[in-house]
Amino acid sequence: MKKKLLLLLLVLFLLSILVPTASAEESSAEKPILPEEYSTLLDAIPEKLRDLLPPAFFSTDGEEVVSGVMEASDFSYLLRTVLSMVGLRIGSCAKLLASVAGLLLLSSVVSAIKGSFQNGSIGGAFSFLSSLILLLALLRVGYVGIESVSAYFESLRKITVALIPLMGVLYTMGGNVTAAVASASALSVFLAILEELVARSIVPFCGICLAFATIRALDPGIHLGTLSDTVKKNYTTLLAFLMMLLSTMLAAQSLLGSAKDGIAMRSAKFAAGSLIPVVGGSVAELLKTVTSGVSYLRSTVGICAILLVLLLLLPTLIDLLLVRLIWQIAASLADLLSCEGEKKLLDEMASLCGYLIAAVAICSSVVILALSLLIHCASALG
Repeated sequence: MKKKLLLLLLVLFLLSILVPTASAEESSAEKPILPEEYSTLLDAIPEKLRDLLPPAFFSTDGEEVVSGVMEASDFSYLLRTVLSMVGLRIGSCAKLLASVAGLLLLSSVVSAIKGSFQNGSIGGAFSFLSSLILLLALLRVGYVGIESVSAYFESLRKITVALIPLMGVLYTMGGNVTAAVASASALSVFLAILEELVARSIVPFCGICLAFATIRALDPGIHLGTLSDTVKKNYTTLLAFLMMLLSTMLAAQSLLGSAKDGIAMRSAKFAAGSLIPVVGGSVAELLKTVTSGVSYLRSTVGICAILLVLLLLLPTLIDLLLVRLIWQIAASLADLLSCEGEKKLLDEMASLCGYLIAAVAICSSVVILALSLLIHCASALG
């Protein structure tokens, strides 16, 4: 009996809070009212990404945000955005390819000159110094992709920091308090891993791989290919394993928390209907109206955030794909010019871009999964 009375008091408390919402012509079910935390998410968007988004994204009116989300999720918009990103990077990629081609031609000329030395030791020293200078120049040019990945992880961190309070509010509005705590905990762990492990280790990881490649290019007699492949595979495997654990924890706790909140709310409504039938029926109808509005709001904000993460991810992926294509073309040119050392280095740089693409995609999957769970999570009020 005491439990029923406590549940009844909880329902009456919710009723006193939600009545103004329903009395305004059920506006919450028809027009989403954006929480204040949505502006924090907009502030975390990088300046380069703001120019690509529809102006309605930055509106304070829920209906305008819905129209902006519909526009941004259209196939033609996404295709135009991707083509514009590629077009903006074609010029810099062409300069990069021209620079690498010039270095390879210079390396070919140097290789022809060193054959004119009759003294083998002098020729060997000249060959080593020239190869070292050219390889260092290639490494300096090839730092473009690493900078892009580092900037992406920093932007993803800011977006995730802004999403934690926003998702907590959206979960709580639907009565999913346990799911809100579970989602915040999982994203907090993700932030810790992103800041302490991924963001701090990506540059040293790339440096170690490129150091192995440089040693192999300077002295083919040193076989470091297996060690380099082991480092790259284990690094990406570790990231995949950690993100798999996070995704499992996030999905399990969010779904179980949502089910637990739903059972508690149904018990409260049943107690209200049993003890005070008239009030219980009014509460049930009111909660259906509120549930409709909360689901609409979750879908709008969730899809908006997924599009933000996707549009944040696309420039980095395009950068890495284009840079990898340049290294592959340059490696073919080095093979034509008989620049064996440079070819090995360029092949290694192209391979490293592939592993960076995998690392970026793996880390993005956790945030997208968290937002997908928010969209599909059933409101405990319903």
